[in-house]
Amino acid sequence: MSALKHTLTAESQDFLDNLRLYLFSSGKKDEEVKEIVEELEDHLIEAEKRGKSVSHIIGHSPKAYMEQLSNEMSFDFKWISYLPIIVLGVFAYILLGDSMRGGVQFTLLQVVGYPAVCIILVLFYLKMFKFLASTKLSKTKTIITTFILGSLPILFFLALLFANDAYKTPVVIKLGATGNIIAALVAIAIFLGISLWSKTWFTIVIPTMLFLPEFLISLTSFEKETKAILTISVLFVTLIIYNVYTFKKAKKESRI
Repeated sequence: MSALKHTLTAESQDFLDNLRLYLFSSGKKDEEVKEIVEELEDHLIEAEKRGKSVSHIIGHSPKAYMEQLSNEMSFDFKWISYLPIIVLGVFAYILLGDSMRGGVQFTLLQVVGYPAVCIILVLFYLKMFKFLASTKLSKTKTIITTFILGSLPILFFLALLFANDAYKTPVVIKLGATGNIIAALVAIAIFLGISLWSKTWFTIVIPTMLFLPEFLISLTSFEKETKAILTISVLFVTLIIYNVYTFKKAKKESRI
């Protein structure tokens, strides 16, 4: 199959990648998506051997073809179970960060707001992935859209923090020194648990990059301002190294 795959044109391969993303974002079963994409890949290969383009198989509207396929497939309700796991993962980031910076304390607005923001973002991203998979954007629009999508979580959580300052609600969770240590351990356990469940290192690597340098720098005797500069600098460099590594890895795998 890998040998046949390399015979596809870039247009056909892009369509298959977009179709996979569209069906994935529509909550379809992984196995069914894989079967359909592989079957369609075979059809495209045969069509290209006869000198025909991807439009000969799917028609002139990729979006209409994706919608038709999606409507014929059943929704995988297992997707609903992913939402609590995503909320739990985000909560672990907040819990670990707060426990390292002097104390876990949540108001009623934060307890309600954090899960609500997570769910809104997940649903929004699924909609946007479907849109991006079925719509051909210019390079400039793609860059702008990617930037906006990448900034949204920061904007949403910042808005929640500002709202929390503006509208005072009762503090419902406040931990002491021992509680903070337990909270940090719980957060680490959540990262490990999600990593085992998802069978990826992603949920261990990212928190390690985000929090380990900050923790180690906090143990030094530097001034507060120096610690802040060092933390941001190390985080920035680490993220660049990680992005370069993942980019090269993805590029290498695409050649296999």
